[in-house]
Amino acid sequence: MKKLLSLTLVTALVLGFASCKKTNSSDTGTNPYTNGSSTTTTPVVVDPLAQVGPLPTDYTKKTVLEEFTGEWCGWCPEGAEQMELNIAANPGKVVGIAVHDGDPMEIPSYNSWITTLTANSGFPGGSVDRADATGRGSWTGQISAELAKVAQSGIAMVTKRNGDMVDIKVFVGYKAGISAATRLTVAVIENDVPQSPGGQSNYSSTVVVDANWMHSHVLRGLVTANDGDPIDLTAGKKYTIVEFKNVDLTSMNIKDMANVHIAAFIHTNTTPREVYNAQEAGLTEIKKWD
Repeated sequence: MKKLLSLTLVTALVLGFASCKKTNSSDTGTNPYTNGSSTTTTPVVVDPLAQVGPLPTDYTKKTVLEEFTGEWCGWCPEGAEQMELNIAANPGKVVGIAVHDGDPMEIPSYNSWITTLTANSGFPGGSVDRADATGRGSWTGQISAELAKVAQSGIAMVTKRNGDMVDIKVFVGYKAGISAATRLTVAVIENDVPQSPGGQSNYSSTVVVDANWMHSHVLRGLVTANDGDPIDLTAGKKYTIVEFKNVDLTSMNIKDMANVHIAAFIHTNTTPREVYNAQEAGLTEIKKWD
């Protein structure tokens, strides 16, 4: 009986040691199944407006002058001069776009569309903020009237050139009172464009047109549709961002990339036609709210 009891005790001790081997606590960091610790990280919140700044309280009103011109038109140098005078008189507030007709700089589809929309019937003609076209003597008064309006929206832009491509990011901020039919137009403009071999005709006695005459604000292409792209300005956050990636400039007959800039404006094409605001930027530029 004593031998049996001793054997039982030894067996129990052996089994006890075999089944009760301690596993290292996870608190020591050596447990093979867990690292024994955890770290909570908060994702970095990226501000979508970081590049251009927070929405301003008020926006600066800018206006668009689309000038209808052509090298065959002898009075058109005076239209070009009037556009330059108005731009100079209102620094940073007038976006000029020269829409050519019947010469190598013409973009036929856009010329036909905008001429019909604004009922242009003469050259040089001009449409201020998409109103019906008028003669050059009317532009200054119309521009002044438009710039006196309180802007309910504004535009900032970030552009980045990569060779013959450009990425364009358009930020549109807005308040109340924006039409549900609003559209965004983005255009490529070139300054200091030499005359074509045929040259610029000139009837003016006040504007000198010689071999050094250059065309300015020449419309080279549309990134959006001729009538603009629809844009939703109804969200509660009071801004929207539209991006255009890898815009190819090679087909736009551009003479010098250094003279190219991007014009963007938000507008309606239905009566009463209106341009709510506009902005310009170089091919690589951060244009903040103003």
